[in-house]
Amino acid sequence: MRFQSGGRVHASDRGPVLEETASHAGLVFVSRFGRVTVRVAVVGASGLAGFAVVEHLLEKGIETVPLVGSTGNSWRLFSQGITPQLVNVLHPDGLSRALGGCTHVVNCLRGDENVMLQGTRNLVKEALRAGATRFVHVSSVAVYGDRPAPGAAVESAMPSVEKRTYGWIKLRQDEIVQRIAARGLKSIILCPPNIVGPGSYFLLEILGCLLRGELLLADGGRCICSTVDVRNLAHACFLALSEGSTTGERHFVTDDERVTWGSIVDGLRAAGQIVARPPECTLDELRRSSEEPATPKPKLWVSVKHLVSSDVRSALRKAPLLEKIDGALRAFVGGFGSQIEDRLRLAIEGPIKVPRKPGDAKMNVRLSAQQLRGVWHRCDKAKVELGYRPICTFAQSMAAFSRWLHGTRGMLEPDWSSRKILFGYAEAEKESVHQHI
Repeated sequence: MRFQSGGRVHASDRGPVLEETASHAGLVFVSRFGRVTVRVAVVGASGLAGFAVVEHLLEKGIETVPLVGSTGNSWRLFSQGITPQLVNVLHPDGLSRALGGCTHVVNCLRGDENVMLQGTRNLVKEALRAGATRFVHVSSVAVYGDRPAPGAAVESAMPSVEKRTYGWIKLRQDEIVQRIAARGLKSIILCPPNIVGPGSYFLLEILGCLLRGELLLADGGRCICSTVDVRNLAHACFLALSEGSTTGERHFVTDDERVTWGSIVDGLRAAGQIVARPPECTLDELRRSSEEPATPKPKLWVSVKHLVSSDVRSALRKAPLLEKIDGALRAFVGGFGSQIEDRLRLAIEGPIKVPRKPGDAKMNVRLSAQQLRGVWHRCDKAKVELGYRPICTFAQSMAAFSRWLHGTRGMLEPDWSSRKILFGYAEAEKESVHQHI
């Protein structure tokens, strides 16, 4: 991007225009919303998307405040000479100080349910209190469900998710943002699908399955897979700082290409030098495999969880002898402390795991079943309202991933699994296809 002394620099054909001024420290936006001195807080800056946003904004010359929950996961930032600010989104006071002087907030927050929901509540409240002029929330197409209806190709479709899933959490986040937008904080929601490009956990997980022979390729690889390069997502966040509706509407952000699972698999086989093709199946076979009920193995942990449940305990209390057993159970579990007791109780209602393919314990049906989504999410709305155009093609994205992979090959597990990437990423699955699309 070229900066001209005293002049304007266009970030895109449409979108924010940056202007250097002698009277302001930093840059100002010149857009249809007027002139605004820019200081952007990026929450969740240590993650794949958050880091890309920070990097993109800094390349544009925008003052950026990277906020992270742990410096242990911030190796990407430190490797580029960027020092993040540590903040706990569950503590409003510290969050308020961190957002001081920020005109814009980009929310790439990730973590457990409490962090994602209560953290977002705190974040929007403190952003409003700090006088932020725009709140950009990175959501997900997962709010439309794991098997979205054909109408979910556009944003106006009705969200539909199962309770306590990742999509459900993202939908609750969206609702928090929409409520604060109604109270006066100008907000916009971006919904990416599977994030690809350098460092992509989605691609790493598929690659790991290919190496271990765990991926089922359905319908000859012809299934559609909506993708967005992480740099395209970062560019959309930049545009959303000044463009688009501010009432909390969703905008799909994609690579705007009809990518297939076959093209992804072929690209990863080339990157990983994998000769063998993955086993194939029909869509009906994959559908039956993914819907086959699981037969759980007996486990002591599961038995204890169910004994602690209120339903079982209420039944025990109906007989004098069994009531004594209930009392003993209460004392036993109580000895672990209230937090452990709560975890045991809540674990009973946890999400049901999708079984692997019957007769083949190796197959990763959970990942393979993503081919059944079958919806290509259109980004027409982002094109019109944000002036969004992808800055990376899918081919460029796969090439960048391949370069990144071979540049960091020694830093990954021997099987290149996405389960554990060194430098502190012990739970990469949190950003895998099933949990972050």
